[in-house]
Amino acid sequence: MILVIFMVFMTLIARMTYLQWFNHEKYLSRADGNRISVQTLPPQRGHIFDRNQVLLAGSVSNYKLSFRRENIIQFDSTFEQLKTLFPEIESSLLDEFSQTLRRTPRHRDLALPYSLTEKQAAIFAAQRFRFPGVTLQAQLKRTYPLESSGVHFLGYVGRISQNDLQRLDARRYRGTEVTGKIGIERAYEDRLHGYPGLQTVESNAQGRVVRILDTIAPKQGENITLTIDSRLQRFIEEKLGDRRAAVVAISPLNGEILALVSTPTYDPNLFVDGINHTNYNALINNPNKPLINRAIRGQYPPGSTTKPFVALGALEQGAITMTERIFDPGYFEFQGHRYRNWRRQGHGWTDLKRSIVESVDTFYYKMSLDIGIDGLNSMLSPFGFGERTGIDIPGEASGILPSQEWKRATHGEPWYRGETIIASIGQGYNLVTPIQLAQATAILANRGRIIQPHLLKSENSDIQNFIDPTSELDRSDQIPIRSRNHWEYVIQGMIDSVHTPRGTAWNAGRHINDYQIAGKTGTAQVFSLHDTDFNADELDPRLHSHSLFIAFAPASNPKIAIAVIAENAGSGGRVAAPIAIETIDYYLKELDKP
Repeated sequence: MILVIFMVFMTLIARMTYLQWFNHEKYLSRADGNRISVQTLPPQRGHIFDRNQVLLAGSVSNYKLSFRRENIIQFDSTFEQLKTLFPEIESSLLDEFSQTLRRTPRHRDLALPYSLTEKQAAIFAAQRFRFPGVTLQAQLKRTYPLESSGVHFLGYVGRISQNDLQRLDARRYRGTEVTGKIGIERAYEDRLHGYPGLQTVESNAQGRVVRILDTIAPKQGENITLTIDSRLQRFIEEKLGDRRAAVVAISPLNGEILALVSTPTYDPNLFVDGINHTNYNALINNPNKPLINRAIRGQYPPGSTTKPFVALGALEQGAITMTERIFDPGYFEFQGHRYRNWRRQGHGWTDLKRSIVESVDTFYYKMSLDIGIDGLNSMLSPFGFGERTGIDIPGEASGILPSQEWKRATHGEPWYRGETIIASIGQGYNLVTPIQLAQATAILANRGRIIQPHLLKSENSDIQNFIDPTSELDRSDQIPIRSRNHWEYVIQGMIDSVHTPRGTAWNAGRHINDYQIAGKTGTAQVFSLHDTDFNADELDPRLHSHSLFIAFAPASNPKIAIAVIAENAGSGGRVAAPIAIETIDYYLKELDKP
């Protein structure tokens, strides 16, 4: 018996020696691994300000519930208790999240996409003992204090998707749940995101942190300032209301975008935690398509807003003179087809300036046959028509500036001269975006000096081709000018369009007396009734013409250029021109102050 006890005792000593002496490091390491862990500290996202340091996007503290599956004792019971504790959280959200959590690795933390209020966080803290495996985490949440204002250029952040993971640096995004999806948030993601930190912590058996052993602080994302004036942005948005419309206001001095409006709008805060099905369906099924950024993606026939550019090109290329006149009987006949002027009785004998002031279609019908479609293309392309402006947010459309080559390549057909007649008044294949129209107007205001539209107002801007307004321009920055008088002649026609009784924008601009606005109306048809008479009131509203207006002011020393397009709103002089002129007046008198 004594021998047996001795043998057992010796075995225990041998085992203890083996563990303590020969495997001390191995089991010490395993023990540390169980209670010491490294946590990622996500960086604070940089703030976004307007040109006057008004906060457009920031971060606020909030709380979230984080789940670790391996520590949850009763899965179904946990979620049923949460539904009882927080009836304000949609059951469908909890059900969907529980299914996601079941597919998540047992040791990985997963946060519920719902932000708790201070009161909700306090309630959970008091009931924490009922939820093993669920912890309360304080974090920073993206917020957009101006809500729907400016959403189309600002964009929003949303939860990182599988597609996002393919383009994002996994190490840099450890512990981060959201990334920029569209707009500025997407374009400047690299600057805004920052770099994560690390924290080594000691936890007890329940997984609660009892001691912080080491910390490497995260690096906050860069704050950025935009060229936007949020007061002007809000002013225009209120003018447009729920219209389907777009307005771009730009500084001709340096290409800074002062306002970029697309309506209707929506609240970007809906996307931060992950938009629910009800809200998302309401947005995508809205017939007015609020998710579309009409300012850079909407493509519209420019209508008569192209007439100043065509007129200038015709003068510069010698296709017409400033004194030459054409008789307008109210129509132009070509190959048996009658192309009508907007005024059925015609304008009589008309020179080029009057054709701008009163928007005489017939003048351009006849002139275009002498110029040809490729001539029109060469006149308009230097102003940026048919090409993306390169604005520093993604998703811009290119518009269409037709030519013989374009039609052969696109439609496999030759160009017909009748199409040139239509193209001369901005119809047919012609399509422009509002940002293109604003850029072209700014170049005209600059007497040919080309500017690059941009939203980032930063001295260290890395925007390609950014033009410093104080720098000396090279040839690529300036449209060649054969005669400065040609430019002033056309601009005077635009001034008379606003400031003389015969002008198509006279009613909208007649109250402006202390400075001059150069403008041009446009009314673009969205379908053709040929020569048939019709009652506009009986048409489907979606078939009414688009209302357009371009302008810059003061005409002699431009500080703002603007393009307005209101879908299916009718005459440019009746709808678009008043919006543009009121915007210009507000900017020059209330905002453009030292």
